[in-house]
Amino acid sequence: MMIETIIAVLLVSLAALYWYTRLFPTGWRRLKMSMGLATSVPSPSHAKGCDNCSACSGKSGGCH
Repeated sequence: MMIETIIAVLLVSLAALYWYTRLFPTGWRRLKMSMGLATSVPSPSHAKGCDNCSACSGKSGGCH
């Protein structure tokens, strides 16, 4: 009886956490940062070219 209750509570908690991250990504990021678990993601730079490639002119619409 007790094991089933623990498993049910664990499954409901995992499902709630999953949907919280899907429905509120900004809140999830803030929560992770406050707990010190945030991973740093490099911000995209707005350089000219394809994937910051310096040889791409950007005029022809394609890279190289």
